[in-house]
Formats: sequence, C-alpha cells, structure tokens
Amino acid sequence: MKQHSLKYRLAMKNAGACLLAALVSLVLYFLIDPFSRSAAVIVSLAFFSASVYLSAYIFAAMELWAFKKLAEGGENVLSDSELGEQLPEVREVLDVVRGFKSRMDEAVVSQKRFLADASHEMRSPITIMKGNMEIALRRERGAAEYREVLASNLEEIERLEYLVKDLMFLARADSSELVVNNAPVVLDEVLLQVVEGLMTMAATKGVELEMKPACEDCCVVDGDRDRLRQLFVNLIENSLRYTPRGGRVTVELRSLAGVNKVTVSDTGIGIPKDELGKIFERFYRVDKARARESGGTGLGLCISKWIVESHGGEITIESEEGVGTVVTVMFLSSFS
Repeated sequence: MKQHSLKYRLAMKNAGACLLAALVSLVLYFLIDPFSRSAAVIVSLAFFSASVYLSAYIFAAMELWAFKKLAEGGENVLSDSELGEQLPEVREVLDVVRGFKSRMDEAVVSQKRFLADASHEMRSPITIMKGNMEIALRRERGAAEYREVLASNLEEIERLEYLVKDLMFLARADSSELVVNNAPVVLDEVLLQVVEGLMTMAATKGVELEMKPACEDCCVVDGDRDRLRQLFVNLIENSLRYTPRGGRVTVELRSLAGVNKVTVSDTGIGIPKDELGKIFERFYRVDKARARESGGTGLGLCISKWIVESHGGEITIESEEGVGTVVTVMFLSSFS
C-alpha cells in the first residue's frame, strides 16, 4: 500500500473538514429560518478555521517533538519505531542530521589522532636533543665529543624542520589555501632532474637507481611543475628509504591513449597486504625504525596523494612483502 506523506494526509483531512463544514452550512441554511442563516454560515467558517489551525498545530508539534528529542538525546534517541510511519519528512531530515553528525564525529576523531601523532613525532627529536645535551653537560669533554653531540642535534633539528614543513603543507591543503598553478609541464624533464638529483642518496645507501628510456614523444601534462617535482621526489625517496643495500629502484614513464603513466618500482621490504589500506594515512610507516633512521616523517605519501588528486590524476600502490612495491601515477595528457 502506498504511503502518503504527512502533509498530504493533513491536506486531505483539511479538505474533509471543509466539506463537512460546507454540508453543515447547507443543512443549517435550508432547515433554519432565514434570520439564523447568517449565524450558520459564521459557525461553518469558524469550524473550518479551527480545523485548519488544529492540523497546522499538530504538524508543528510533531516536528518540534522530534527535533527536541534529537537535541536532548542524540541520534540514538529517535528510533524508527518512535518516529513511526506518520513522519516521513521529519525522518528524512533526521537522516541528514545523523549523517552530518557522523561525519563530524569522524572528523573530530581523525583530528585528535592527527594531533596526537604530530605531538609524538615532534616530541621524539626534542627528547633526543635534550638527552644529548644533558649527557654532554655532566662533565668536561673534548672538542670531538662536543662536535658529535652538535652533529646529532643538527640531524634532529633537520628532522623537525622537515616535519614542520610537511605539517604546514597539509594544513594549507586542508584549508584550501594551496594553489596549483597549471601550465604545460614536460614530465620527461621533471623526472630526469629528480632522478639525477637523488643519485647521491642512492649511492650512499648502496641502491641502484635507474630511469628507463622515456617515451618517444614528449609526455606533457597541465600541472604545477614544483608540485609535480615534489611528488616524484617523495615517491622515489620513499622507495630508496625502504630498499636495502644491493636493491634497485626503477622509474619508468609511458604514454598510451592520452594517459601518462609513471611507475616507481623497487625491490624493497614491501608492505603487508593488511596494511595497504593505511598507506596514505598521515604518519603511517611500514617500518618505523627504518623510517626514523632515514629521516622519514610519515607524511610523504599523504602529500603525494593530495598532489596527484589536485592534478586530476590517480595513484595506486601494489606491493608484496619481502619482494617490493610498485607505485603507479596516471595523468591525462594535455593533448588528449
């Protein structure tokens, strides 16, 4: 049986009340003497007005009751059985309110977790620096020992600097303050510059870094050159960071059917399957000890995802633990 809305049913009741008032007025009009006919009409109009007012009052009272219950007890107070089938409009509004409240709760939890993680990440280097200085001040030491303490503290300061820089980037991205300045960008050139710039890091770690020959035609996209460079630095550095000595990191660029495809593959430690869903979360690390030793902040992939999506692209990660990882980024060509 088709369920009619509350407003429809009230309108039908009002129409019935009007019809009843009209019938009463007609009966009174013909049965009562002419001197009382005007009084009958007045009574009928009064009856009609009262029915309209009463229906409106009942409808408003039902809505106020529902929202008052929601305000007093939260989304769990008003169950479907309480609302009943007579309040479809109110239930629709409450569903929207519940959905909004659920998203707000998730955002609050996410923000609290982010602040807790950020506090922990910033506390660690500060604790290390404090410990180094306390030990150095316990007794007189030689210049070499003081120099060692200063070098250690400098590493921690640099780590803090990178962390603050990444946090500022994400804060600006969340508040929509970051602007992507689109212009034609030749991906071949950007990737080659990034790979050449990271050769020293690869040599220091004992990892082979290679870039396969680029596509025959220039791969051009509409994008922000600085952001794209930041993206590729993040991805390649991340592969170098998690690839043991003697391993290999390969960068490849291909263009097919108007889509530019960049892959960064490595023979690193890989990612457990049950962890792949968390890979783009802020402060996520596969190996926290290794990431800390190499200066990782746990924000690189999160930032990379934002850069790719801000360019209308797509980023995916495939990985097998103990075998390696393949990161694939796809952009539409500016000539497609």
